Amino acid sequence: MIQRNLFLLLCAAFIVAGCSDDTAVVDSNPMYSHILLTDMQLSGYVVDTDTLNVQPGKDKSADDPVTVPIRISVKVSEPLGSGGAVGTLRYEIRLDGKSPVLASGDLQLSSTPLTWEADIAFARKRGDVGDYRIDVFGTDEWGTELNSGVSKFRLLYGSKAPVILSVNAPDTVDLQIQTVVLTLTAEVWDESGLADIKTVYFNSFLPNGRPSSGNPFNLLDDGQPGTGDVTAGDGIFTRKVQMPPDTPKGEYRFEFRALDYSNLSSNVVIHKLIVR
Repeated sequence: MIQRNLFLLLCAAFIVAGCSDDTAVVDSNPMYSHILLTDMQLSGYVVDTDTLNVQPGKDKSADDPVTVPIRISVKVSEPLGSGGAVGTLRYEIRLDGKSPVLASGDLQLSSTPLTWEADIAFARKRGDVGDYRIDVFGTDEWGTELNSGVSKFRLLYGSKAPVILSVNAPDTVDLQIQTVVLTLTAEVWDESGLADIKTVYFNSFLPNGRPSSGNPFNLLDDGQPGTGDVTAGDGIFTRKVQMPPDTPKGEYRFEFRALDYSNLSSNVVIHKLIVR
C-alpha cells in the first residue's frame, strides 16, 4: 500500500520517502484514514553509550549491556468532521538499512491532546554503535491504516577522558618543630559524569628527582573530615600531606592525574612545592 505521508521532523535525521522536494508528502488515496500523523520527535538523536549504566568501581568495555532511554512523541491531526479516533500506534526499531526488528511496542495517548508517546528502554551493548531507525505506524478505530513516520537516532561510544580543571596547593612551606599538614585539591570533570571517575591521584618526586616511595597518592571526594574533603561529590578531590620536621628541604614536584572507568587518562597537571 502506498504511504500517504512520510515526513521530515525538526531534525536533519528525519527522512521522507517518495519523489518530492517537500518536507511532507500526502497521498490522496481514499483507502487511508482521514486521521494524520503530523509531527514526530525523539528525546535525543545522538546518544553516547559512554554515559549509560556507569557503575562506580567497575571498568567499562564495549561488551557491557546498557539501556538506551528514548522517548517518542507523535502528534495526530483529526480533521474537522472526520468523526474518528486513533485505534493503535506502534513503533519498531531497526539498525538503519537492516530488516530485523530489535525492539517494538505501543504508543500511548498522553495528557497532551492529540499526542501519543512511548518511553523505550532499548537494550544494547555499549559498543553497538551506528544509526538506528524508528518506524511509527498504526490504524484508526475502524482499522484503516494511518500514514506512517520514520526517524533516526545514532549511538556512539565516545569514551571521553576526564579533565583536571585546576589544582590548589601551596607553593612553599616552612618546616616547623611540629609536623606541618598541607591540603592539596584537584578539581576534576568528566563528560560522562563524576561517577565515571575511577581515581584521582598524584605522584611526588623528591628534590633529588627520585619518586616518593608512597606513590601514587590518591585524592578523595568523600566529604569526610579525615581526608580534608569539604563536600562529597562536587568534583573536588582532596588529600592531606604531612611534612615532619626532618623532611628533606628543596623543590618537590607533584604530578596530578585522573583515570575514568574506560581507563582513559586525563591531562597531567604539574605543581612544584618548595620546602624550606
